[in-house]
Amino acid sequence: MAAANRLVEILKEQLTVMRELQLVLQEEQKAISGLDTASMELLNGQKELLVARQRAIAEQLRQGLTETAVQFGLSPSATLTDIITKMPQAMKVELEPLQQAAKQAGSAVSVLANQNRGMLERFLGVVNDSLGYILRILNTSNTYGVRGTYLSSVQAGAVMVSKEA
Repeated sequence: MAAANRLVEILKEQLTVMRELQLVLQEEQKAISGLDTASMELLNGQKELLVARQRAIAEQLRQGLTETAVQFGLSPSATLTDIITKMPQAMKVELEPLQQAAKQAGSAVSVLANQNRGMLERFLGVVNDSLGYILRILNTSNTYGVRGTYLSSVQAGAVMVSKEA
Protein backbone atom coordinates (compact mmCIF):
# COMPACT_ATOMS: atom_id res chain seq x y z
CA MET A 1 0.00 0.00 0.00
CA ALA A 2 2.96 2.33 0.46
CA ALA A 3 3.56 2.34 -3.29
CA ALA A 4 -0.10 3.20 -3.90
CA ASN A 5 0.09 6.08 -1.41
CA ARG A 6 3.23 7.29 -3.19
CA LEU A 7 1.29 7.27 -6.48
CA VAL A 8 -1.33 9.54 -4.92
CA GLU A 9 1.36 12.01 -3.82
CA ILE A 10 3.08 11.95 -7.22
CA LEU A 11 -0.20 12.52 -9.06
CA LYS A 12 -1.06 15.42 -6.77
CA GLU A 13 2.35 16.96 -7.45
CA GLN A 14 1.96 16.41 -11.19
CA LEU A 15 -1.48 18.03 -11.12
CA THR A 16 -0.07 21.05 -9.28
CA VAL A 17 2.69 21.51 -11.87
CA MET A 18 0.24 21.13 -14.76
CA ARG A 19 -2.06 23.78 -13.27
CA GLU A 20 0.90 26.13 -12.76
CA LEU A 21 1.95 25.54 -16.36
CA GLN A 22 -1.60 26.24 -17.51
CA LEU A 23 -1.55 29.61 -15.71
CA VAL A 24 1.84 30.51 -17.22
CA LEU A 25 0.58 29.63 -20.70
CA GLN A 26 -2.50 31.82 -20.18
CA GLU A 27 -0.24 34.69 -19.12
CA GLU A 28 1.92 34.03 -22.16
CA GLN A 29 -1.14 34.43 -24.40
CA LYS A 30 -1.75 37.85 -22.89
CA ALA A 31 1.90 38.81 -23.41
CA ILE A 32 1.82 37.64 -27.03
CA SER A 33 -1.39 39.56 -27.69
CA GLY A 34 0.11 42.67 -26.09
CA LEU A 35 3.44 42.21 -27.90
CA ASP A 36 5.14 42.34 -24.51
CA THR A 37 8.45 40.69 -25.36
CA ALA A 38 9.92 41.27 -21.88
CA SER A 39 7.05 39.32 -20.31
CA MET A 40 7.31 36.64 -23.00
CA GLU A 41 10.97 36.13 -22.11
CA LEU A 42 10.22 35.93 -18.39
CA LEU A 43 7.31 33.53 -18.94
CA ASN A 44 9.45 31.36 -21.21
CA GLY A 45 11.92 30.92 -18.35
CA GLN A 46 9.08 29.94 -16.03
CA LYS A 47 7.79 27.45 -18.59
CA GLU A 48 11.22 25.85 -18.88
CA LEU A 49 11.42 25.38 -15.11
CA LEU A 50 7.91 23.91 -14.95
CA VAL A 51 8.55 21.55 -17.84
CA ALA A 52 11.75 20.36 -16.14
CA ARG A 53 9.78 19.74 -12.92
CA GLN A 54 7.08 17.93 -14.88
CA ARG A 55 9.67 15.65 -16.53
CA ALA A 56 11.15 14.77 -13.14
CA ILE A 57 7.68 14.02 -11.78
CA ALA A 58 6.86 11.91 -14.85
CA GLU A 59 9.94 9.80 -14.14
CA GLN A 60 8.89 9.39 -10.50
CA LEU A 61 5.42 8.41 -11.71
CA ARG A 62 6.87 5.75 -14.03
CA GLN A 63 8.85 4.29 -11.14
CA GLY A 64 5.84 4.46 -8.85
CA LEU A 65 3.63 2.75 -11.43
CA THR A 66 6.16 -0.04 -11.84
CA GLU A 67 6.47 -0.60 -8.08
CA THR A 68 2.72 -0.49 -7.54
CA ALA A 69 2.01 -2.79 -10.48
CA VAL A 70 4.44 -5.40 -9.15
CA GLN A 71 2.91 -5.04 -5.67
CA PHE A 72 -0.52 -5.88 -7.12
CA GLY A 73 0.82 -8.78 -9.20
CA LEU A 74 0.66 -6.95 -12.52
CA SER A 75 3.23 -6.53 -15.24
CA PRO A 76 5.78 -3.76 -14.51
CA SER A 77 4.53 -2.02 -17.66
CA ALA A 78 0.91 -1.86 -16.44
CA THR A 79 -0.91 1.43 -16.89
CA LEU A 80 -2.44 3.47 -14.10
CA THR A 81 -5.89 2.34 -15.23
CA ASP A 82 -4.80 -1.31 -14.97
CA ILE A 83 -3.43 -0.69 -11.49
CA ILE A 84 -6.55 1.15 -10.32
CA THR A 85 -8.76 -1.80 -11.30
CA LYS A 86 -6.74 -4.06 -8.95
CA MET A 87 -6.80 -1.67 -6.00
CA PRO A 88 -9.10 -1.79 -3.01
CA GLN A 89 -12.11 0.53 -3.30
CA ALA A 90 -10.72 3.06 -0.81
CA MET A 91 -7.65 3.62 -3.00
CA LYS A 92 -9.72 3.69 -6.22
CA VAL A 93 -11.85 6.49 -4.80
CA GLU A 94 -8.73 8.55 -4.20
CA LEU A 95 -6.81 7.76 -7.39
CA GLU A 96 -9.54 7.86 -10.06
CA PRO A 97 -10.38 11.57 -9.59
CA LEU A 98 -6.66 12.42 -9.58
CA GLN A 99 -6.17 10.48 -12.79
CA GLN A 100 -9.07 12.31 -14.46
CA ALA A 101 -7.91 15.71 -13.21
CA ALA A 102 -4.37 15.03 -14.49
CA LYS A 103 -5.74 14.03 -17.90
CA GLN A 104 -7.86 17.18 -18.10
CA ALA A 105 -5.00 19.42 -16.99
CA GLY A 106 -2.69 17.79 -19.53
CA SER A 107 -5.26 18.35 -22.28
CA ALA A 108 -5.72 21.99 -21.29
CA VAL A 109 -1.95 22.55 -21.30
CA SER A 110 -1.66 20.93 -24.72
CA VAL A 111 -4.43 23.13 -26.16
CA LEU A 112 -2.90 26.31 -24.71
CA ALA A 113 0.59 25.38 -25.92
CA ASN A 114 -0.71 24.79 -29.45
CA GLN A 115 -2.63 28.08 -29.41
CA ASN A 116 0.45 29.96 -28.20
CA ARG A 117 2.63 28.32 -30.83
CA GLY A 118 0.19 29.40 -33.55
CA MET A 119 0.05 32.94 -32.20
CA LEU A 120 3.86 33.16 -32.07
CA GLU A 121 4.22 31.77 -35.59
CA ARG A 122 1.81 34.41 -36.92
CA PHE A 123 3.60 37.12 -34.92
CA LEU A 124 6.98 36.07 -36.30
CA GLY A 125 5.51 35.88 -39.80
CA VAL A 126 4.38 39.51 -39.56
CA VAL A 127 7.81 40.57 -38.26
CA ASN A 128 9.55 38.72 -41.10
CA ASP A 129 7.22 40.24 -43.71
CA SER A 130 7.86 43.72 -42.29
CA LEU A 131 11.64 43.20 -42.29
CA GLY A 132 11.48 41.92 -45.85
CA TYR A 133 9.56 45.00 -46.95
CA ILE A 134 12.02 47.34 -45.21
CA LEU A 135 14.99 45.55 -46.74
CA ARG A 136 13.46 45.77 -50.22
CA ILE A 137 13.02 49.52 -49.78
CA LEU A 138 16.51 50.06 -48.36
CA ASN A 139 18.27 47.86 -50.92
CA THR A 140 16.70 49.31 -54.04
CA SER A 141 18.91 51.72 -55.84
CA ASN A 142 19.17 52.99 -59.38
CA THR A 143 22.69 53.11 -60.74
CA TYR A 144 24.52 53.31 -64.04
CA GLY A 145 26.18 50.27 -65.52
CA VAL A 146 29.67 50.01 -67.07
CA ARG A 147 28.48 51.45 -70.40
CA GLY A 148 26.73 54.36 -68.76
CA THR A 149 23.28 52.84 -69.14
CA TYR A 150 20.67 53.19 -66.41
CA LEU A 151 20.24 49.97 -64.35
CA SER A 152 17.28 49.77 -61.98
CA SER A 153 17.71 46.11 -61.03
CA VAL A 154 21.06 46.49 -59.30
CA GLN A 155 20.83 45.61 -55.63
CA ALA A 156 23.15 47.82 -53.68
CA GLY A 157 22.65 49.66 -50.45
CA ALA A 158 21.92 48.86 -46.85
CA VAL A 159 21.82 45.39 -45.43
CA MET A 160 20.28 44.59 -42.04
CA VAL A 161 22.22 42.21 -39.83
CA SER A 162 20.85 40.68 -36.66
CA LYS A 163 23.12 41.23 -33.70
CA GLU A 164 22.12 37.78 -32.48
CA ALA A 165 23.34 36.03 -35.61
